Amino acid sequence: MSNGTMTDDLHASATATVGGPLPRLSLAIVVGLIGLGAGAVVPTYFASDFVLRLGSEGLLLGLLALSVAFLMNQAGLVALGAASIYGGAGYLFAIGMSDWGLTPTAALCVAFLILLAYSAVLGALIVRTNPLAFMMLTLAAGEMISHAVLLEGLRDYTGGADGLVVRTTGTVLGIDAVRFADPAQFWSLAWVVTVLVGLTFWAIARSRLGAVLRAIRENEERMRFSGFNTFLPRLIGYVLVNIVAAIAGFLHVLNAGFVSPESLGLFVSTNTLVAALIGGISGSLGPILGGLIFSFAQDEFGARGLTQLLTGVAIVVFIVVFPRGVVGGLSGLSKRLGSWREAS
Repeated sequence: MSNGTMTDDLHASATATVGGPLPRLSLAIVVGLIGLGAGAVVPTYFASDFVLRLGSEGLLLGLLALSVAFLMNQAGLVALGAASIYGGAGYLFAIGMSDWGLTPTAALCVAFLILLAYSAVLGALIVRTNPLAFMMLTLAAGEMISHAVLLEGLRDYTGGADGLVVRTTGTVLGIDAVRFADPAQFWSLAWVVTVLVGLTFWAIARSRLGAVLRAIRENEERMRFSGFNTFLPRLIGYVLVNIVAAIAGFLHVLNAGFVSPESLGLFVSTNTLVAALIGGISGSLGPILGGLIFSFAQDEFGARGLTQLLTGVAIVVFIVVFPRGVVGGLSGLSKRLGSWREAS
């Protein structure tokens, strides 16, 4: 296949998915405004502080799940090291303020740049590998970081197994730090960030970058043979999802005021993957919904004292009943009902 033909295919793939950029853009704006409005109403009229805290945890897990699902769906790559970026953001932010004497905004910016450089270097080393090797390398990198914070020689910086207390005062990026600790205000902030990230990934999936990533996922060798650079799109995709994981990590530490080795652990990464599979990986809504479902289900199971047992049963049931996730299953059911109505 020639380069011109491949380019035409990619363009057709992108535009066919979009169905016309202007109508889709208008729909995205309407959906975004409705989503933002709903987020402002919920904390005021419907939910208690406890529910808001639980919901905020679900949104942060949903952001992580969204980052993992995007890479799985677009590039066919499973990243098991999301927690290393999520927890690493909190550690770098805390160390920046306590040991480097930076203001909260400066500490956040420095931490972000360090994570960006780390993601670019690590990504440059691992995105060339096959999907299985990529998954194992992200797992290995994450485990190395989670164990590094426990080293006795770094205890003065990381707090060892005790973690670090993060006392944020003043403002962070112009936002009063007190707002991050208030359940209602933090929910609104987390909701806005989640909607914006979801719409951004939705747009990227329908852009040329998304079409190229999917073409590489389907047949990398053919893309390379046709003259396409298969390395750079994958690297960009990997860095993008790590940026989202870092944003979730910053929000978590600003809200909780604490960061510990558990935030870097494999447990967080596997929960992220499970949340993505429960909600569905084919769009932006599924992973976010999966994060919320997982968060509330964990609380309910914990109240019964059977967290691990009921979580395992629920995962099996969800994946068997909804192999494409809750959103994918409901979408398929809606289409079948529509077909039956037309046929009757």
